[in-house]
Amino acid sequence: MSLLAVGVVAIVVAFALSSFSSKGAASFPPRVPSVLPWFGTALRFVAGPDEFLARCQQHYGNVFRMLLAGRKVVVVCSASTISSIYAADENTLGAHEIHNTVHYAVSGSKGKSTDVYSVVTRLILPTLDQRLSRRAMGDLTAPIALALYAKVKTYTQMKNARVSLLKFLTEPLYYATNLIMFGSRYPQNVYEDFHTLDETMTERFYGVPFWFWPSEKARRRMLGQISDYLSTKDISEEDGWLGSAFKKSFRDNNTALREASNHLLTFQWGMHTNTFGITLWLFLCLLAHPDAFLAVRNEIDKAIKESFGDLEFFMANVNLQILEKPYFTLLTSAILETMRLNGVFIPVRSAETDFQLKDQGRTVTVRKGEYILGNIQAAHMNESSYPDHHKFVFDRFAHGEHREGRLPTEGQPWFTFAAGRHLCKGRHLAMCELKLVAILYLHLFDFTPVTNGSSPWWPPRTTSRNLGIPRVKEVFVDVHPRHDA
Repeated sequence: MSLLAVGVVAIVVAFALSSFSSKGAASFPPRVPSVLPWFGTALRFVAGPDEFLARCQQHYGNVFRMLLAGRKVVVVCSASTISSIYAADENTLGAHEIHNTVHYAVSGSKGKSTDVYSVVTRLILPTLDQRLSRRAMGDLTAPIALALYAKVKTYTQMKNARVSLLKFLTEPLYYATNLIMFGSRYPQNVYEDFHTLDETMTERFYGVPFWFWPSEKARRRMLGQISDYLSTKDISEEDGWLGSAFKKSFRDNNTALREASNHLLTFQWGMHTNTFGITLWLFLCLLAHPDAFLAVRNEIDKAIKESFGDLEFFMANVNLQILEKPYFTLLTSAILETMRLNGVFIPVRSAETDFQLKDQGRTVTVRKGEYILGNIQAAHMNESSYPDHHKFVFDRFAHGEHREGRLPTEGQPWFTFAAGRHLCKGRHLAMCELKLVAILYLHLFDFTPVTNGSSPWWPPRTTSRNLGIPRVKEVFVDVHPRHDA
């Protein structure tokens, strides 16, 4: 090896070792060192975003800078600074680039970020404000419940079966929600294509190599079916509560059919993927904690028997207000705790102007053109806010004062549904779906997790790279109908 090569290697190694050797006290916020120009910390971040951010926080504190594939990023980890991100308006911290990245990852269409975001803000978000409001969901809960029950009821006729837990829980939900939201005209038998596409979304989003062809074919089939759905001449009740509004909005604004199809596919993915992930993790956490499983099930059985008589009457008359009542305090708490533990969302905004944040009395300046990233997992895993933060404490949120229409997370750093002016538009639908699935399945079935050889089923194997919710390797369960339900 030449002397020059030895010198280069020595410099690179020394620089790499320095990346976690100093907290950079001379400047604030400290900068995470990196060896590679332009790439910066991108390779380490993409390999495992959650672990990488946790290591950086441990070493550099609640605020630090890093270079991420040419982007200068300020990372904040405290609840107050994350809240400031969500409180900022779009003219200060823009979200157009993250929307465009997701849009491209799902649909394969790479337009101008401003054009994509224009459709989102002018057409899609106002429609969701109206059609997925808490008031609107009051009338939609029972139709979703009945459609879900009709699908699930067929499983009660079997003696027992070994099934994929994810598919068993989410395929009927996919059908029921799509039927009510997009009507009978919308293609219903596309769950497998959706699942195939969804499994590759992390790789697509981060731009890492993967075998793309099966998911590409699934995406093309879904886009073709959505295009046919949007092409019908008339708009009627057969287009569903959301679908009819979207079709009218697209047509009134002369949105091209291909563009509209791409947006509807992207919305479909966003509507389902995180709800499905939390549904799976809720059942995994309950199955791993028998005391929690029994307590939540007993609460459900008691509410159905004492307040509604039987399950069929409950499903036919349920609404969002009923689901929010103290009947289901433990269930609500278990869902929120599942979200706290497993919601690893990372809000990223671009600074449209110079912007200042306060962190423990110190000023953090984000320059125009830089990016700010909120490390939500750090806030959710703060021991001072959540004692035994690493544990699934199913009744953690069950002891506060009940207030109708409010989640019992108020006053605590809980960002799964975002915060401030950027609250998730689909939060009421998501809570409705999660509660209906839990009530129906826990009331009707017993579950026995299947151990794969010598490998225990808990904790489940997850991928190192996630997008919102940790992805779980397939878990199978033996399902038995509860004949006394």
